[in-house]
Amino acid sequence: MKTDSHARKYKYAVIVGLDGMGNFCKNTATPHMDRIFANGAKTLYALSMFPTISAQNWGAILLGAAPEVHRLTNGGISQQEYANSALPSIFSTVRKAYPDCRLCSVSNWGPINKGIIEHDINVDMYAPANGEETTAKAVERILTTKPDLLFIHIDDPDEAGHHYGYGTDGHLETISRVDGMVGRIYDAYRDAGMIEDTLFIVITDHGGFKCGHGGYTEGEKYIFFGLAGKTVNKTDGFYAMTKDVNAIIRYAFGIDIPKPDPEGYSSQVPEGVFADDTAPYIREQTGIRCDIEPRPQPDLHGDKGLTAFFPENEILLAMFFEHNAEDALGKARFKELGHVKYYNGGVRGAYAEFGATGCLVTEDVKFGKDDFTVCAWLRVDGAPDTEAYYCATKTMTDSGPGFSLGFTSVATWLGVETPDPASYQEHTTPYMRDISGGWMHVTFVFRRKENTIELYQNFKHKKTITLPGYFSDESMDALPFTVGNEASHRINTENEALICMDDLLIFGKAFSREDLEKLACYYEFKL
Repeated sequence: MKTDSHARKYKYAVIVGLDGMGNFCKNTATPHMDRIFANGAKTLYALSMFPTISAQNWGAILLGAAPEVHRLTNGGISQQEYANSALPSIFSTVRKAYPDCRLCSVSNWGPINKGIIEHDINVDMYAPANGEETTAKAVERILTTKPDLLFIHIDDPDEAGHHYGYGTDGHLETISRVDGMVGRIYDAYRDAGMIEDTLFIVITDHGGFKCGHGGYTEGEKYIFFGLAGKTVNKTDGFYAMTKDVNAIIRYAFGIDIPKPDPEGYSSQVPEGVFADDTAPYIREQTGIRCDIEPRPQPDLHGDKGLTAFFPENEILLAMFFEHNAEDALGKARFKELGHVKYYNGGVRGAYAEFGATGCLVTEDVKFGKDDFTVCAWLRVDGAPDTEAYYCATKTMTDSGPGFSLGFTSVATWLGVETPDPASYQEHTTPYMRDISGGWMHVTFVFRRKENTIELYQNFKHKKTITLPGYFSDESMDALPFTVGNEASHRINTENEALICMDDLLIFGKAFSREDLEKLACYYEFKL
């Protein structure tokens, strides 16, 4: 790490985090933030990282990496202290650069202190009960200890969003009230004689949709981001993501910023924000479009049919959605709930539209404790911005052993659980860097004895998920197998999500690389 004390731009920096505000501040009075950033940089369209959940984004803010890299979740950060030397928090980075500096975190949500900030680097940590107490404690610390780096987290907007609904009067009134707290914090820096040498940052982690968040709708992904300080340009609108706060603090303290690595530290200083920083912002590029030319569905048993590539006894389910809900092998019969629609123009023949309008349920597909593989084509053009589920044996709201597979416009989604509610695991894998349109093929390979799940996107290996050892001893069949929703049949409907799917195939074994290549050959997909 390179540190140049002469390049230190600010003696002090503060991050004021307003949980769950999104950019709804545009719809209510915020006179204090208006005056603070009147001559600073601000945007209403910075981006929350996916999934739009607190741990994933406060982790991105403090660690400078995407959620799929730091892998922190709400449940995980409340269970153990943060200790990942390969991805240190900004507190650890500043401590290493300036051993005698004063560091402080005042977090309304205690898990941030426990699970995102190291406990062996002498950070003063406080976890007040609400926003008012958080503000009072932060003001006290500013006036007495004058911390070099101060992180403040106020949870009130998120609590109001969950209670009243995001963007409702109750949520907006809370944002206006919290604006007053931001004003008191800023004024404390002024009263302490620190404001001229302080980089003052206000950011939120995510917004919301109805009474929740986690998807990527406009109300969830767009967030307010404001900066004020002596080197900040006056600008209204710049491109940034939550993870970029880390690089901004490095800039403020004259600490070297690594080259962005999508698989590691990827925080960057937003372009045009600072008068003395001219480095271009490198946006992640999408890959080759994966549109494939639609073809007629071949006969199941023909020369180009599925059984020409895989023995029939290996195939548990073959749904081609040729304007019907039939299993081509006749092994499973489905009941239709609501209305499933079918259209021409799928990857092979027709495809089905599921979600808010309807789904399919069967008692005839069981997974037990055996290995299995689930394959499907998902249309990512027009994919839902909030999480939507395309097949499941468990609900996303109740405990029970099983799995749920889903996706959004930016990522695939996996939920898995045993009878123990504490065992629930959730994994999201973005595809934005790799897929830019058309249909995407997704394969989940469940290796029960090895306690792993492998994810393939367009027949390329993306991730191996390792599960606790006890998963191999549990059945995956909490509820009847559902196609086109999770097993409560509620979430897609509540999220008003529609999904398009073609060729849902389930195999009674864990696919090898050779199996994936055979399936790609079946679809005439060039690897």
